[in-house]
Amino acid sequence: MIDPGVRRRRGGEGPPHTGVGPFSWALIVTVVLAVVLGAALGRVRVDQVAYHPGPVYDTLGAIDDTTVVQLDEDLPTYPTDGDLYFTTIRISGGPGNELNVWDWLEARLDPRTTLVPKKDVFPEDVTAQQVREQNTSLMQHSQQDAAVVALRASGIEVPEKVMVAQIIVDAPADGVLEVDDQILEVEGDPVSETEAVRERLQEVTPGESATMTLLRDGEEVEIDVPTRRDEDTGRTIVGVYLAPDYQTPYDVTVSAGNVGGPSAGLMFALAIYDTITPGSLTEGRSFAGTGAISGNGSVRPIGGIAQKMWASQEAGAEVFLAPTENCDEVVERQPGGLTVVPVSTFDEARGYVEQVASAQDPATLDLPTCQEVLAGQQDGSDSTG
Repeated sequence: MIDPGVRRRRGGEGPPHTGVGPFSWALIVTVVLAVVLGAALGRVRVDQVAYHPGPVYDTLGAIDDTTVVQLDEDLPTYPTDGDLYFTTIRISGGPGNELNVWDWLEARLDPRTTLVPKKDVFPEDVTAQQVREQNTSLMQHSQQDAAVVALRASGIEVPEKVMVAQIIVDAPADGVLEVDDQILEVEGDPVSETEAVRERLQEVTPGESATMTLLRDGEEVEIDVPTRRDEDTGRTIVGVYLAPDYQTPYDVTVSAGNVGGPSAGLMFALAIYDTITPGSLTEGRSFAGTGAISGNGSVRPIGGIAQKMWASQEAGAEVFLAPTENCDEVVERQPGGLTVVPVSTFDEARGYVEQVASAQDPATLDLPTCQEVLAGQQDGSDSTG
């Protein structure tokens, strides 16, 4: 059977037929429009940042064939086993890597990803290079604090000097204290750590002067420093940022590859402590965690905890250590089957690791949970009215 259209063309009658019907034309137009629209949406930037689960690294192992914890040869070390993972996140949407509509849509559909406003993560007009430099600096401070905490926990004394690191413009101390002043005494009491300075200042009535003994340019001087009341906290302040200058007796180096930021401090401290004390802290079990750490051992909250929990679960960690102040996010996003233990200090974290490590069945342990932490906070707020 011959198509009449073909017969007409053979006879020279009528215009040539393309063989493309109305449906095909509609499909072609639709595809072309979709391609154009897709390309256009790919150019539209979204003012948000996406947090994705990043890789995890064992602080007791190596990264790119380089041992993570490297210690002074004069410092005794002991064999370790098990895993103490520090966790990371991958951020898309930062300076030089803005999200487009397709990236945003993909992030919205991934339950492991968190979207946050860009302005909440990066200051306005910051460059990618500045972000990298800041994260590198934060990582260096994190490593130093972790070493101090671990050394002190093992019984090694680490003296520190309390230094004025920055003075807030127009604060009471502006023009009175100087950067690199070492604070020796506050109101006649010797101080050897930054928290001691803050605590001693609370005994001074806001608006009155606090007498400080300083070491400035190699000479001791006594100065009356004005104070005021902080409107947000109600505390007595002078308006400076303090920084500890640790006198570490041993060299401790942490090699974290290209990872930046302060959030691995807790896990670094645990790994260093495990390496310089007899016996295995983990007893062969697998732990992961996160949390910035201060020289006094307090564990501070971090960002991206949901992604770090997902990454830890995928790595096979039995227990995840989380900063107590992140408990609200933990409860909202905790993956099923992952045991999360909230901690506020290094000593708490070490104690829970030891409990799990020594238990025949960790499931039988009465470990704290973030649900209990939040319930306790709610009870406390209700009781105080």
